[in-house]
Amino acid sequence: MRTRSVLAAIGAAGTLVLTGAVLPASAAAPAPATTTHPYTCSNSGSGSAHIVNCVGTITGIGNVVKNVDIDISDINVLSGNELNILETSLEDVADVKAGTSVILQKVDLALVTVDTYVNKLSIPIDISKVLVDVL
Repeated sequence: MRTRSVLAAIGAAGTLVLTGAVLPASAAAPAPATTTHPYTCSNSGSGSAHIVNCVGTITGIGNVVKNVDIDISDINVLSGNELNILETSLEDVADVKAGTSVILQKVDLALVTVDTYVNKLSIPIDISKVLVDVL
């Protein structure tokens, strides 16, 4: 009995698809990941004056929120997808390290920036090209 009702449900769903019925988006796609420390990155300047600038937040000891500005001096202009990858890496670190010392979070943000460039974007970069400033 159970097999028949499952097959009937599958058949009904197939009929909906074949007849052009649209299923709700929530049934088709997973929800986007959320972060408590969003980052936005963009390209600025050109040639040797090009930088990638990322702006976001960290939460220090005592739940004190600090604004962060990260400048990456590199001639490579990042695509939209590459900027998204960098933003996600920064958000992940800021979320995981929340509540720790601000100086340690600055170091972690610089390290994840270099790691993302080298290992995820295949762009060699030296850590001396990454400036993390807490505003």
